[in-house]
Amino acid sequence: MGKNVQIYDFVNLYGCEIGDGSRIGAFVEIQKKARIGKNCKISSHTFICEGVTIEDNVFVGHNVTFINDLYPKAVNSDGQLQSDGDWNCVPTTVKKGASIGSGATLLCGITVGQNAIIGAGSVVTKDVPPDTTVAGNPAKMLRKR
Repeated sequence: MGKNVQIYDFVNLYGCEIGDGSRIGAFVEIQKKARIGKNCKISSHTFICEGVTIEDNVFVGHNVTFINDLYPKAVNSDGQLQSDGDWNCVPTTVKKGASIGSGATLLCGITVGQNAIIGAGSVVTKDVPPDTTVAGNPAKMLRKR
């Protein structure tokens, strides 16, 4: 936990890193091995799973969801509930200064470029170049800055 981090009520944090000056809204979950950079704002009701790296100065809107498994299943081939050894965590990176609109879903294995903007409600299925605005389902480029 960095210096001057603000964490609001009803937050679930475990085994994650949060950089100096970041603010974590209510009803957020940040899982193990997730990294939040400095001066980030993570808005309420957001889910940041294992394998997500968010660099400095990133805005994450309300109710944003990150995904870390390409082929999610409840059970393994033996019919037992999956354990850590039964799946592969696929990392996602959000580069410095990016902004993610409320209600967006980001599939795993992508990189959101520096200063990129993701529109509210978007479903991001592939990399977003730096300085680009994307929106829609699936998210498509609207403009380059």
